[in-house]
Amino acid sequence: PRFDPELAVLADPGSCVRTFGTREDFLIPSACLNSTVSGLISRTVLRADLVGPHDFHGAKFYRELSGSDLSGHFVDTVSARFPAVRADAARDAAAAASADRTPTWAGWRAVEEISETYGIGDVNLIKPGVGETTRVLLRRVPWRILARRGAGTDLDHVRLLAAQRGVPVEEVDALPYRCVGIVHPRYTRGATGADGKAAR
Repeated sequence: PRFDPELAVLADPGSCVRTFGTREDFLIPSACLNSTVSGLISRTVLRADLVGPHDFHGAKFYRELSGSDLSGHFVDTVSARFPAVRADAARDAAAAASADRTPTWAGWRAVEEISETYGIGDVNLIKPGVGETTRVLLRRVPWRILARRGAGTDLDHVRLLAAQRGVPVEEVDALPYRCVGIVHPRYTRGATGADGKAAR
């Protein structure tokens, strides 16, 4: 048997893969809760000083956070909801199986267009989706937030965090994601600061 190299994801709002659970853009809890609900494992790491040229991406195990680990509680809380949504899930799965799953790459095109429109010149500073936007507001120096017009209460936490950070939220049309966070183009990846200006 051959290894199937095709990527499978939980959510594909950018329409970049064939195998996905949903194309809805929603906040996956680990986007803001991280390792304490993910088995104390970090996001993937790909750095030449840590990962060899023919190795898979690496990850860090946060043993020192074991006292705060809620991974089991998180899984139990989610699985306790299974009976309540089983019928809806079966219906949605059947609809998804019959839908056209061909990638359109609309999300990647949007990232490139945003980079060009705002004169950023670096797609790595464009963070699409509710989860990545939340991470920008919590951990980076945000420059601005683009929100799909009419996105509604799903973005209440994004609007609150943006207000706390003094970051403008612009409503835009025809955005494939519910929102997009833009990291401040003047600062490095390690930049921090609640005022959106400080950098280290």
